[in-house]
Amino acid sequence: MTWLLAAIGGHLMNATAFVIDKSLLTAAFKRSGTYAFVIGLISASILVFLPTVSWNLDAGAWLAVGIFGSVFVVALWAFFEALSRAEASRIVPIVGSLVPVFTLVDSAAILGERLPVRTLLGLLFLIGATVLLTRGGERGHRLRVSTAGLCVVAAFLFAASSVSGKYAFEHVPFLDAFVLSRLFALAFAAAIPVVSPHARREIASLLRPGRHPTGPQPGHVLLMAAGQASGAVGFVGVQYAISLGSATVVNALQAVQYAAIVLVAWLGGKRFSALLKEDLSRKTLLLKGIAIVLVGIGLVLVGLPAA
Repeated sequence: MTWLLAAIGGHLMNATAFVIDKSLLTAAFKRSGTYAFVIGLISASILVFLPTVSWNLDAGAWLAVGIFGSVFVVALWAFFEALSRAEASRIVPIVGSLVPVFTLVDSAAILGERLPVRTLLGLLFLIGATVLLTRGGERGHRLRVSTAGLCVVAAFLFAASSVSGKYAFEHVPFLDAFVLSRLFALAFAAAIPVVSPHARREIASLLRPGRHPTGPQPGHVLLMAAGQASGAVGFVGVQYAISLGSATVVNALQAVQYAAIVLVAWLGGKRFSALLKEDLSRKTLLLKGIAIVLVGIGLVLVGLPAA
């Protein structure tokens, strides 16, 4: 049962990271670009290994590494912008449901993978969950088209980054591909304050908090670092569980983190649910509950090994 505990623990750590992200985007960071910028800088800490990697990559590998790193930062920006506009318990499952859809489509188009019938059935469950999660919500309104569009963009970019990373890892040693990709991530993160004046001003408030008392403070950055550390631990836990048990079951347990976000808002009281902008009406909770079940079924079907 070690693998089961590791899987549940890993997904709960990921849920913790998402809750911290949402709370910071509500209480401290008003611009999603700022959040993506800071996380891009934090992820660049892996560049301490730069002297140990090989730069001898062919053009295809460089392209894959570049897309892997740069597109991920843009995906984060779109994801955090969507997260700042609606409940975490809606945005996270929507993006989480669409990422495997786009990943499978991209893999089929680029790598020539063929999708079995049960995988297509799983995609239908995931799409059905996405439709349910875009209904109801805060103040009884459906998710805005622009916010839903951001979810689709974020999921597509996360999938593109994932497929590019897979290609890079198949042609370049893991550490080399990962470290070099952070160069592109850092470059795109550095471009955010250039293209977004609002993010630039908020970043300035981080660098000089005394002059901007209403902006994000150094303590907020520390909390964000804790959230990202939680996400990193969650990733390791999930991968460890997969190495010990069934990848299908472990991936299906991803629904645990979706349910955890709803429960945190519910058990945390009105103040916490207000901070996360969560709607806890019976109708919305019922829709989210059904959607979580559909996500779990869809992930199981998508993750089933080929016969």
